[in-house]
Amino acid sequence: MKVSACLVTRGDLDLTPILDTLPYDDIVVYDNSKREDAGIYGRYLATLEAKHDVIYTQDDDLLVTCHTELAAAYKPGVLTVNYPEPYDIPWVARGALFDRWLPALAFARYFAHHPKDTYFTHYACDGVFALLTPTRVVDHGSVDLPAGFRDGRVSTSPGWYDEKRPEIILRCEEIT
Repeated sequence: MKVSACLVTRGDLDLTPILDTLPYDDIVVYDNSKREDAGIYGRYLATLEAKHDVIYTQDDDLLVTCHTELAAAYKPGVLTVNYPEPYDIPWVARGALFDRWLPALAFARYFAHHPKDTYFTHYACDGVFALLTPTRVVDHGSVDLPAGFRDGRVSTSPGWYDEKRPEIILRCEEIT
């Protein structure tokens, strides 16, 4: 299976440890420090530059080594996510495989109901994709890097757990 890895970064981390784990022949990095700052949505913009129609992604602050297991679980038309249970949203952060065209379907559904979303690119796009797409969740583990716990990361942002995440879930539940 031909896969393109599409990663997003703020440009403040050394991606070498992550890149060293990727078995893919095509790697696209959307670096928000060198382009328009698209936030997390940069991972989806990177898919526009990918050579292959199957996309792999993960966050820039952890290591994922279950690429063979993800490939075995992958099915066309389904977002395959490596994420531990229990979860409120099966985030693509810890490794995911999907067809290049899947995010656009979820985002179109979302914006049909929430056309004036102000935090979609920086916070909500990954949750919207996972919640509005047929998803298969597997858990083959990942390793958090120390940078993932720094101030200013999405998961350490004020209001992330008690405001923004519940809002993403509520908005997607309204659609489904």
